[in-house]
Amino acid sequence: MGRTVRALILSALMLFGAGLYIYSTGSRLNAQTGDRNSMLWDQAPGDKWLYVGGLMMLISGSLAGAALRFWKGDRREQRAQR
Repeated sequence: MGRTVRALILSALMLFGAGLYIYSTGSRLNAQTGDRNSMLWDQAPGDKWLYVGGLMMLISGSLAGAALRFWKGDRREQRAQR
C-alpha cells in the first residue's frame, strides 16, 4: 500500500472512532435528560452531539471509499506494468 492509502485509512479510522465516541456521548446525554418535552426535540442537549458524530462517521466512510479506489488504482497500474 502506498503512503496515500495508509494515510486515508488511518484518518478514516480515527474519524470513525471519534464520531462513534461523540455519537455515544450525545446518546447518553439524551438518555440522562429523558423525554421532558417531545415537542422541543431539537433542544435536547445531546442532539447536536448526535448530528456531529453522525456526520463524522459519514465522512469517514467517504475517506475509506477513497482509500479503496486509490488501492484498486495502484493494483491496476502494477498489473499493467508487468
